[in-house]
Amino acid sequence: MKISHKVPLATSAVIMIAFSLFAWTQYHTVQNALYERTENRINEATVALSHQITNWLNGKLAIINMMSETIADDFSQTTIQNTMNRPLLQKEFILVFGGLNTDGKPISNDQDWNPGENWDARERPWYDRARNHNRAILTDPYADSATNDILISAVAGIYDGRQFKGAFGGDLSLKTVSEAVNTLHFNDTGYAFLLNSKGDIISHPNSSLNGKSINALFTGKQPRLSSELQELEIGDNTVMTSYRRLRGLSGSNWMIGVVLEKEKVMAEAYTLSQNAIMGAIASAIIASLVLYIMMGQLVLNPIAKLTVIADGISRGKLDGDIDGTEREDEIGALAKAIKRMNTSLHITIERLRER
Repeated sequence: MKISHKVPLATSAVIMIAFSLFAWTQYHTVQNALYERTENRINEATVALSHQITNWLNGKLAIINMMSETIADDFSQTTIQNTMNRPLLQKEFILVFGGLNTDGKPISNDQDWNPGENWDARERPWYDRARNHNRAILTDPYADSATNDILISAVAGIYDGRQFKGAFGGDLSLKTVSEAVNTLHFNDTGYAFLLNSKGDIISHPNSSLNGKSINALFTGKQPRLSSELQELEIGDNTVMTSYRRLRGLSGSNWMIGVVLEKEKVMAEAYTLSQNAIMGAIASAIIASLVLYIMMGQLVLNPIAKLTVIADGISRGKLDGDIDGTEREDEIGALAKAIKRMNTSLHITIERLRER
C-alpha cells in the first residue's frame, strides 16, 4: 500500500477513534443528566399531585368526621337521618349510607337506594373498618355493582357519646382522582397510575388493569415500590418506573406510580450519539481527502519528481533542471542534496575527461 494511502487511512482511524470516544463520553454525560432531570421532574410532579389527591380525600374524610361528631353529640334516629340528608353530603358524595348495630338495616340519604332484603350493614367490610378506627377512614376501591365504576368510601362510626352504635359513610368515585393522575403524561413520554402499598392497581389508564396486581403490568422482573428510578420491561419495551407514597392520607397507604418509555426519555441522548457518530465519519472522510490532497501537492508529487531526476542522474543525465531547491523544508533539503550530488558527479566526469 502506498504512503499516500496509508497516512490518510491512519489519520481517519485516529479521528474515528477520537470522535467515538468523545461521542461515548458525551452520550453518557447527557444520559446521566437526563436521568437526573427525569427523576427531578417525576418527583416534582408526583409531589404536587400527591398533595392534591391527599387534600381532596382528606377533605372528604373531614366532612364524615364532622357528621360523626354531630351524631355523637345528639344520638337519635332522627339526628342520623337529618345529618345524612344535609345538602353538603349530597353534594360531596354519590351516596351516603349506613346501618346500626341493633339490626344492620340500611340507612341512606337516597330513598331510591335499595340494597336488597338480605343486606346487613354489620356484614359489610366497611362496617368493621369503621368500628376499628376512631376517625373516618377510606375503604379499599371496589367496582360499583350497577355502573361498574371504581368507587371508594369514606366511613366512620356512629356513636352515642363514646359508645359505638353503628357505622356510616359516603361513596366517592375514583374518576376524579383518575382524571387528576392521568393529567401526568410527562411530555408524552409516559403516564402515572394509582396503586396501594401491596402492589394492587387502583386506577390505571388501561382500565382492564384496575384491581390487578402490578405483576400483571411488567414482564419478568418486578419493580421495587420506591421513588428510585428503575429500568424494567413491559412487553418488548424498556421503561423507567418510580413510585411515591401519598403522605398524610388518613388510614390508607396509596402510591402514585410512574411509567416512562426509556426510548422517548433518552431520545435527546440517542440523537446526540447519532449526530456525533455521523460527525466522526464525515470529519474522517474530509480529513482524509484534505490530507491526501495536501500530501500529494506538498510531499508526494515533489518526491516523485525528485525520484525521476535522481533516476536520470544515475543513468548519466546530468544536465536536467532540479525542482524544489528554493524550498526551505525537508523536500528542499532533499532537492539541494540531489543538486549537489549532480554537480559533484558532473565535476568528476569532467576531470576524468580531462585526463
